[in-house]
Amino acid sequence: MFQPEQISKLNDLETLVFDFIIKSPEQVQQMTIRDLANHVHVSTSTIVRLCTKLGFEGWADLKFYLKNQTREKTPEEQHYDNMLEFNMFLRRMNTDAYQSRLNKAAQMISEADYTVFLGLGTSGSLSDYATKYFVNTGLRSFVITDPFQAIQVKGIGNIVAVILSVSGETEQVVNKELEFKASGAKIISITNHEDCTVAKLADHQLSYHLINEWSKQYPLGNLTTQLPVLAILEILAHKSIDYLVNKDK
Repeated sequence: MFQPEQISKLNDLETLVFDFIIKSPEQVQQMTIRDLANHVHVSTSTIVRLCTKLGFEGWADLKFYLKNQTREKTPEEQHYDNMLEFNMFLRRMNTDAYQSRLNKAAQMISEADYTVFLGLGTSGSLSDYATKYFVNTGLRSFVITDPFQAIQVKGIGNIVAVILSVSGETEQVVNKELEFKASGAKIISITNHEDCTVAKLADHQLSYHLINEWSKQYPLGNLTTQLPVLAILEILAHKSIDYLVNKDK
């Protein structure tokens, strides 16, 4: 339901609120933010900070999540809870704050001569898809999916590298990111969480905050849905070409 790394960042007052939410989710759903603040004897700003640290845009976003967690689920939903996570991501993505982050990334891409996508495994497949999608949109792009491929981008213009990684900690990806930085490229990271090495090394980061899902048969099989990544990539392509078209006008 909530990520351990998110919970570990809560202070004492926020932990008090979180404890009450976990123990009484149905009661919390009927409360306003002021009701909850009065009940647990904290300020409303404490609750807002709690929501932010848990990956939500605000109190209404958290209540929506609780409502979907506690209602009776259909068999299809029980088999794929990440659909709820994806729904929550779409709500976050449509906020002004997230749109601002997308706009900044799109502007970086529009100002580049080339966009290079980098990823391994599933992220490599998505990088390949993103390259085709960007080229079809009219943006000059290419892809690197081989961890042993040399990075040679000096002298070919202004480069933006879009690095895809669920964990943001894959050694080969981090090494390639460092090569890009040494070559003078700007970095945009797309990771599950912003508190990872790939995101921290990036010039601009986008994250989607989903629950990690693993294969029941193959312990190393990461099945975390990549639907948010597809949404981010396609939106970036459209926003980037819009910037270019408007600039030409």
